Amino acid sequence: MFDPADFSPAIQQRRRVMPPIRDARHPADRAPRIFADSADIRDIEPLYRAGIINGVTTNPTLLKKAGATSWQQAKTMLTDILTLLAPNPVSLELTELTQDAMLVQAQELAALGSNAVIKVPIGGYRTADAGADPFTGLKVIRALWEQGIHTNATLVFNTTQAFWAANAGASCVSPFLGRVADYLAKHDDKLGPPGNSLYQGDGETRFHNTEYVACGGPRQDSGSRLVQEIVTVFAHYDIRSEVLAASIRNPAQLTEMLLAGADILTVPAAILAGVADHPLTDLGMQAFCADAAVFSG
Repeated sequence: MFDPADFSPAIQQRRRVMPPIRDARHPADRAPRIFADSADIRDIEPLYRAGIINGVTTNPTLLKKAGATSWQQAKTMLTDILTLLAPNPVSLELTELTQDAMLVQAQELAALGSNAVIKVPIGGYRTADAGADPFTGLKVIRALWEQGIHTNATLVFNTTQAFWAANAGASCVSPFLGRVADYLAKHDDKLGPPGNSLYQGDGETRFHNTEYVACGGPRQDSGSRLVQEIVTVFAHYDIRSEVLAASIRNPAQLTEMLLAGADILTVPAAILAGVADHPLTDLGMQAFCADAAVFSG
């Protein structure tokens, strides 16, 4: 999908100046950090102990899936994860939707651990309340930045959302690459060019995304192109907010995100469990074992 030769040299330079993985003993401390996208400590702990991950992202859906049935129980579960991962970051998502309530809840979550990062939806507030301030997320991010609280701008689906979140002070921005491709597969007019549900060059003007992201190749690659576009813009302007690639659907997208220059990859535990697997590796191991049997006592 990607041709590394086409990348801007600024992307490589960006990786050189971004903060290294916190563990000074890490053999590849300038590589992207890998987070588990989970709220189940039973999945998280073995990945952490194995050195596969150095961070976690959570959300209310994952907490519910992990068994939380109350806010107090959710906070207990989050505290356990924060303690296990310290000092590595753990993203905790707000559930409140008004600025004042979000700031109070952010303080509550930040108090659970010094490695807490507060997830703030970048937009969408008017879908919950038609009279809501559309800039609620940006205002909360800026207020938390002024208080020295790290934030993760979530529900990012185009480069301008990522830019404004970084401009407000987000520590990282989370483009949901898998959901972009899912949306195109479901909503595109199949008689039009790929990506027409997010970009329309004639007739009705949409332009939710650039033509490169929406129409620049196969639909299934649109989310990966979004991450590459965000990284390129951040590199050009020396924006230090980290780009956290989210909603990864399969192992191939891990490689795509490495090529795209993402700073962090947050990956479902089920995918992380298979990072050492490949069918050809299995066949090779079978051959090695058969040949090695000759040398067994």
